[in-house]
Amino acid sequence: MSAPNDLQEAGGAIRPAPDPLADEAVALLHGSLAEAWEEGVPAVGLRERLASRAARSAGLNRTMVNVRRRERVLLEQTPQRVVHELYRQAPGEGAQRPGEPLRVRMVQLSPEGAWLLPAGDPGVGREWLLVRGRALLQTEAAVPLSLGPLDYHVQSAAASRTGACICAGAEGALVLLRERVLRPGDPAHAGESRTVRESPDQWEDYAPLIRRRLLWQDGPVAAMLWLAEPGASVPHHSHGHDEECLMLQGDLFQDDYLLCEGDYQLAPSGSAHESVSTDTGALIYAHGDLQMQIVGL
Repeated sequence: MSAPNDLQEAGGAIRPAPDPLADEAVALLHGSLAEAWEEGVPAVGLRERLASRAARSAGLNRTMVNVRRRERVLLEQTPQRVVHELYRQAPGEGAQRPGEPLRVRMVQLSPEGAWLLPAGDPGVGREWLLVRGRALLQTEAAVPLSLGPLDYHVQSAAASRTGACICAGAEGALVLLRERVLRPGDPAHAGESRTVRESPDQWEDYAPLIRRRLLWQDGPVAAMLWLAEPGASVPHHSHGHDEECLMLQGDLFQDDYLLCEGDYQLAPSGSAHESVSTDTGALIYAHGDLQMQIVGL
């Protein structure tokens, strides 16, 4: 006999969970059940506390740029590629914030598909992260560069000014392109292009349940990969530079805002996250402060 029939014969029924804001549920919190806790029941009711938390969460996230995977701006769609924009500095907004990118794009390449970029503007640098698959990056007057999963490539100022073509392998590829204004002291100004290959020995322990891989650094600003195990958390911290987070795998709570795979968030310099945590574990690409600015330390 099936379980549903057993329930019916016993006179039971599967019912929806009670509304936590219903008057009956709130009454329980103020009745004999509440006496089991020595601290007693707060003077503010459950509804008011939830409303207060929702308002605080909305205030924290009002300054953030949140882009759900399904909300990305579609720039181009062909049989060979799909190009989305995650962020673009709006013209006429005044001075650029510390660490703010000029533009961030995500490119999904079909098997053997290609994406051609024109020559870049002077003073603009390019950073590439191969999220999935394999690809070949070709620029003018340079040897073609083969990239594998989680390989990271920073082009020199000279290379960023030339045209580029990235071609996917037999399984296709997912590529992140980040463009930034080159500072006078930026390593890309005088240096050569740099490639950081994915390797187990590149990862370092950073905090309990959290490991970090440094991809690129320009003074106090860095590009990093973060690997957080289930249950990992980060305390209240502020941002001296714009902090970008692209969810590569898993889920992550930035305060009460849930980021899922493919979601992107930019926290402007001067903002803060009161808490960051993951129940599932997460792999994150981040661009921001090299040293986390923990509030209260």
